[in-house]
Amino acid sequence: MRKKTFRLGAALLAGIFIISAAGCSKNESKAAKETNTELVVGEAVDFASYDTMGSLDGQGFAHYTKMVYEPLVDYENGEPVPLLAESWENDGNTWTFYLREGVTFTDGTAFNAEAVKLNIEMLKEHMADMITYYGGVSRITAINIIDDYTVSFEYDEPYYAVLQDLSSSAFGMLSPALFADGNVPYGNVNTATAGTGSYILDPEDCTVGMSYTLTKNEEYYNETTGPEQFTVKIITDADSRMMALKSGEIDFLYGSYQITYDMFDYLAEVEGVNAEQSETVYATRNLLLNTASEILNDVNVRKAMEYGINKEQINDTILHGLEEPADTLFPITIEYCDVEQTIYEYDPELAAQLLDEAGWNETNEQGIRVKDGIPLSLEVIYMSERTADEQILMAFKGQMEEIGIEIVITGYETNTWFEKGLMGKFDISVNDTYGFPADPQVFVAAMLDYGLDYPAQQGLSQKSEIDRQISAMLSTADVTVIRQAYEYVFTTLQDEAVNIPIANKKELAIYNSDKVKSVYFADEAAYCDISKIVMK
Repeated sequence: MRKKTFRLGAALLAGIFIISAAGCSKNESKAAKETNTELVVGEAVDFASYDTMGSLDGQGFAHYTKMVYEPLVDYENGEPVPLLAESWENDGNTWTFYLREGVTFTDGTAFNAEAVKLNIEMLKEHMADMITYYGGVSRITAINIIDDYTVSFEYDEPYYAVLQDLSSSAFGMLSPALFADGNVPYGNVNTATAGTGSYILDPEDCTVGMSYTLTKNEEYYNETTGPEQFTVKIITDADSRMMALKSGEIDFLYGSYQITYDMFDYLAEVEGVNAEQSETVYATRNLLLNTASEILNDVNVRKAMEYGINKEQINDTILHGLEEPADTLFPITIEYCDVEQTIYEYDPELAAQLLDEAGWNETNEQGIRVKDGIPLSLEVIYMSERTADEQILMAFKGQMEEIGIEIVITGYETNTWFEKGLMGKFDISVNDTYGFPADPQVFVAAMLDYGLDYPAQQGLSQKSEIDRQISAMLSTADVTVIRQAYEYVFTTLQDEAVNIPIANKKELAIYNSDKVKSVYFADEAAYCDISKIVMK
């Protein structure tokens, strides 16, 4: 892991402990500050909801959900490990889980097999559309309570990624009390929380839109090294987040979604600040080309863009040489993704030739190619909260102009971006893969009818076969069938130039080195596990 360490001078040390009023809990104490038991965390995106489903968008609270609501299993170093389930076994279409005994939810309700059954049933009843592509949950056909601490899930067909899906933060267990009197605690929830996790989120300790304080669960069954409490302070502007950490207003920033490499390198040079990069590759930065778009329906135009992008330049400049240029949609280190595929090496001359062959062989005064009087202009959309994406798109825009393609960049708030994407109202979109544990199976499953990939693939003659192969992969435990399905999907999308992989994304953390001794990079992408931070 990449790490930079600097010592804090005495004068600066006094200032860096000053925490703004908006980011402080009502329970903050002088003693806590003196013993480094509190932490202030910067966050780019507000908490939309205090539940597992409201955080399924991967924003805000999603980065901290597992510390409040724990799933049955977790992953460490790519292997499943016990969480609320101490062990499990698989017998064909049945998975049996042996649950941890003596655990209570933070409202005092007992955790047991009944609680697991209720959670799964409520998800399937009320959130079916949201969990469709997590087959480990959506494909459960029966839930059997064997005893108080043993539960089994039955499936009509085998599914290979059960443990991966169940480890997602989306499937943390909620207290049965939250479902009382017909209540459905999913979606826009800013009231009571009750999980089994290492921290408690009390709405009374929150100022919506500004700050959210989580306090250590004193009844938690495992030892943790994190602070007694931490406050997540919402700072939507990237420069403001950077200056807040430099000044000591916040102590910790996590996640490549909100940390640019300019910010990373700048803060690494500040006294008293450590900047670390994970060794693990989590996901792929990529651009999705809409094959149903009037211009991008032509595969030669799509291939021209593949050859026209200089990934090395983007990596060396925007990403400061700290990521790895990507040639394929998923890193080949992920299971089933080590598939031989077409590689598009940077070749602007070949890109120009392909555009000529596609009929875009005239240019206007601005140097943009023209066909039948229409300029070769394409709009790319992205989530406006993601500053690093904007920087990458600016570099991409310049490179496309060199081969005569105009790129118009438009940022949207996350929900708006997603809505436009689902309707296919885009030429190009930033469309990073999800990362472990959802890659590749959940990302690929969403290509069937949910997510931006579905409308983007509508211009392909192979779309029906892509869907058939994905469906086959999701309904078998036969490794040969699974591998063949992935191979077909990956090679087809690559040959048709549907995705432009840019870089294999790593995670980033920046922190006050006087408070924090070390940080932890979890297996799940973007999960900010404060409980495993080691405090000084």
